[in-house]
Amino acid sequence: MKIGPLEVIICAFPKPAIDATVIKALSETVKSGAVALADFALVSRDGEGVVHVRDLQDDLPAAWSSMIPDSRPLTLLNDSDLELAAEAIGHNEIALVAVLEHRWAQRLSEEVRRSGGVTALQARIPQEEAVVAIEADGVATT
Repeated sequence: MKIGPLEVIICAFPKPAIDATVIKALSETVKSGAVALADFALVSRDGEGVVHVRDLQDDLPAAWSSMIPDSRPLTLLNDSDLELAAEAIGHNEIALVAVLEHRWAQRLSEEVRRSGGVTALQARIPQEEAVVAIEADGVATT
C-alpha cells in the first residue's frame, strides 16, 4: 500500500466555530492533491466546560465530509490526540484535529523504504520559529 508520511495537527480557535475561510483553505489543499485528510475530529468546549468530540460519523456539514472521499470509520486519531486538543481550548472554543497524509512526499517515502532506508527524523518547525530564524539571518519575509 502506498501512503505518504502522516502528520497530526491540532489548530485551536478562540471562538466556538471555525471560520469558513479556514475550511475553504483546507479543502483547497486537499483538492490540490498535496495532502489527503486521513482522519479528522472537531473538539469543542462549551460554556460550562464540557468537552464535545465530533467526527465524520456525527453528521458534520458537507464542507467537512466532502474532504474525505472514503466514508469508512477512521481510526488514526487516538484519545491522546483528542485530549491534547481539549487542553488547547477554553470555554466556548473549538479545535480542529486532523491527520494529514503528505501525498507530495509519497514517492520519496516509497523510494527511501525500497532502498532499505528509514526516515530517522520527521519534525515540523513551527511557523513562528521559522520567521524568527529567517529574520535573524536578515532574509526578508512577506
